[in-house]
Amino acid sequence: MSCSSKPEIYSSICGKDKTYQKVEMDNLLVNISYYDGKYVELRGKYRSGFEESALYGKGFYSNSENALWVEFDAFILKCPLISSVNKTNLFGKEESFKNMFNRTVMLHGRIDAEHQGHLSGYKATIRDITLVVIE
Repeated sequence: MSCSSKPEIYSSICGKDKTYQKVEMDNLLVNISYYDGKYVELRGKYRSGFEESALYGKGFYSNSENALWVEFDAFILKCPLISSVNKTNLFGKEESFKNMFNRTVMLHGRIDAEHQGHLSGYKATIRDITLVVIE
């Protein structure tokens, strides 16, 4: 018997009119120009820290060239990510976002291939994030 917890779901009303294409991280990284500007659903390991906010594919947890920069910017001010359970804001005073560190997450967002994150060290950026599922 395994002990598993329910995923934490944070969503925004801003993504309701978009269609998100489910993409495997490895496929996206190889075909980044194809996905530029598209809205995608991605799953990967989220890492953050000093000058890092990134989503990594399988087994690439230390190589930023095999990762996407995760841009939580002014977009979340106008489109906050709210918990489906307790109605808290992912980036509110309660600092729920810390639950994402080093965890597998699923994101809905838009790929921006022109921007490669901190010091242009990443494959691309995922921005305009409207859903975060912390597994």
